[in-house]
Amino acid sequence: SRVSFLEEKPHHKGIINGITFMPWSSVCFVTGGSDHAVILWNEKDGGNSWKPKLLHRYIHSSAVMGVAGIPQRHMVVSSGVDKRIVGFDVEGGKADFKHQIDSKCMGVLPNPSDFNLFMVQTG
Repeated sequence: SRVSFLEEKPHHKGIINGITFMPWSSVCFVTGGSDHAVILWNEKDGGNSWKPKLLHRYIHSSAVMGVAGIPQRHMVVSSGVDKRIVGFDVEGGKADFKHQIDSKCMGVLPNPSDFNLFMVQTG
């Protein structure tokens, strides 16, 4: 097997802090970066190429550190250094919820059986 790199570079600062495949039927993954952006990558032409779609860049005011998908809904949860946790509805194209806590949010992990519950790693 060989390593291949993504052709497109939608993260302006180029630093990706979080990356994960989505738990949905379609083949896709999400990245979160130091440019405050969350990008959804969909498989293109059934091969090893990927098409990026900007979900949001201005909801977080600092680096996005963690990203995860909610299995029961087409929702991406992101966590950031700005102490925010954002649930973004991919189909609706808008934030479904935003929470701010007292510490930097370094990662997020949804509960696979209860989409109302997720853990946040703080730092």
